[in-house]
Amino acid sequence: MAVEGFSVEVDNDPDRGGAAAVSGDGKDGKGGGPAVTVTVAGDVDLAAADTLWSVLDEYVRPGAQVVVDCSRVAFLDSMGLRTLIRAQHKAGSAGARLTLAAPSEAVLRVLQLAGVSDLFVLDISGSGSGR
Repeated sequence: MAVEGFSVEVDNDPDRGGAAAVSGDGKDGKGGGPAVTVTVAGDVDLAAADTLWSVLDEYVRPGAQVVVDCSRVAFLDSMGLRTLIRAQHKAGSAGARLTLAAPSEAVLRVLQLAGVSDLFVLDISGSGSGR
């Protein structure tokens, strides 16, 4: 089932030799490893949360470095935030690193309002370095 107004693209997937696009159904191949970039676009809401989780759950593995490019996120609701927090907890437990890169104003506002900015490694510039 596709989710209107939402997309996820995975770059540097070693099992695909490059990029893999994932629309609303969350189906793509296995992948992982360091420096995987997950680009999220559109509305990250109740309708999109499960799709986003399926992608993050696949790539957040022991020792992995996952960069979530949030620059094209237009809207983030509580379910989208819950998904990001869940992925961050999984990363911490797995010894992985999850970075939110270039968070849009919508993402920053929700993180700040919810008081959870400190849970995440934020890379405001989008360079991948984080803070």
